[in-house]
Amino acid sequence: MDTTDATNTGDTGILDYYRTRQRRRKRNAIIAAVTALVIVLGACAGVWWTVGGGSIIAANLAKPAAQPATEAANMSVTAFAYRSAPEFLAMESARDPNGNMNYSPASMWMALSLTAQGAKGGTRSQLDELLGTGSLAKTDYRSLMRSINGRYDGSQSQMSAANSLWVDDGITLADGFRSTVSRSFDAEVVSADFGDRNGVAERMGRWVATHTKDMLKPNVKVSEREIMSVINTVYADGRWQDPFDPEFTTDEPFHGADGESTVRMMHRVFDSMVWAHDTNDTWQRVMIPFDNGGALVVLLPADGHFDEIAGDAERMQWALGTCANEPYGCVTDAAPGWGVSSEPRTVYVSMPVFTIDSMFASDETIATLKSLGVTDAFDDASADFSGMTADESQGIGRLFIGTVVQGTRIEVNEHGARAAAFTKSGTDSAGAPADPVEFTVDRPFLYALTTPDGIPLFIGAVRNL
Repeated sequence: MDTTDATNTGDTGILDYYRTRQRRRKRNAIIAAVTALVIVLGACAGVWWTVGGGSIIAANLAKPAAQPATEAANMSVTAFAYRSAPEFLAMESARDPNGNMNYSPASMWMALSLTAQGAKGGTRSQLDELLGTGSLAKTDYRSLMRSINGRYDGSQSQMSAANSLWVDDGITLADGFRSTVSRSFDAEVVSADFGDRNGVAERMGRWVATHTKDMLKPNVKVSEREIMSVINTVYADGRWQDPFDPEFTTDEPFHGADGESTVRMMHRVFDSMVWAHDTNDTWQRVMIPFDNGGALVVLLPADGHFDEIAGDAERMQWALGTCANEPYGCVTDAAPGWGVSSEPRTVYVSMPVFTIDSMFASDETIATLKSLGVTDAFDDASADFSGMTADESQGIGRLFIGTVVQGTRIEVNEHGARAAAFTKSGTDSAGAPADPVEFTVDRPFLYALTTPDGIPLFIGAVRNL
């Protein structure tokens, strides 16, 4: 990993490069000012990063102060994230070998964990094993909601998670199940006429749009036998602690899996940024901080090493997570070939502006979850969700999970990273050194959008732009 010639501008240093560009641009100051005015006037019509400043901070004041998730909750979500992400990446690869993916493990975890509260026997055991929820207490679930939905003082960044349980108006929920999902997951319980499938689906779509600030407006489907649905949304609007200057965004090549394309590449010099790499030089990593303490973790595999990291849960967690929460760097070598070194450096980051939309269809998602060990929950003969309903409503027959879908979107630009996800689970009835580091993201890469306490809300892969 060459740390010299960081700007590819001959002997000119990074800061001199910026100064030269600024002097050149000043010659066109009048034209630039007029252009900027036009851009600002257009942007104010509703572009997300222009919503701002004091109004966001004022809105955040109404929230209770954020508290970190318990270690148990953090570990459960994180382990599930890295165990499941390669499987969802493989699902996308089967559909499009060179496609991009944005997945929200946190949203999937919350939707399945809420559903698991009504499971018993082997069904509950399989869900607990995959989700890591076997030993979690109600306070652990509540701590996760407080961590995501809480206030981070002085921050323009926002995060939110919302849960809802939609129940056919002929079904009576068990008191314990209703109490748990309401208190531990802050879930809104909605009674609806599932006989009017289109009407219920429309209401669900509006609920998702509201809780993702209109970033997602899904065309929700309700299956013919569906009588209950769990919907989770996760929304993150992360504003960079040190924004990229749009003035320095240029059109440059991106060497994708399908060939070269021209993309908008943004640039910034970060002082004392923790730069990490493995001892075999197969990847390098930076964490671009948001103003609330969260980050966009960007992992840049060396040429020829993308698939071995993206396709292996252990390697993905090793590359994205090792030494990730060490502000002063660390060195670790748990086993030969698995060494990692990180240290604060001056880092020149060049990375593309990008947007990814992903949709994971129900049949593919269920197949993936089955491959991860959850089988009974989707089998109308084996599933046991008897903890969901009261005794008087057992005439509806055995309950099982009939559908699981997730839709996501992420937008990354000079101002920050904004992402949203919804997951719907439908229950059916059977019945700092001298030289800077160059970190140029001009080839396939992986990323994770994390909360201030390190929980991965989103994990994604970019192969082509």
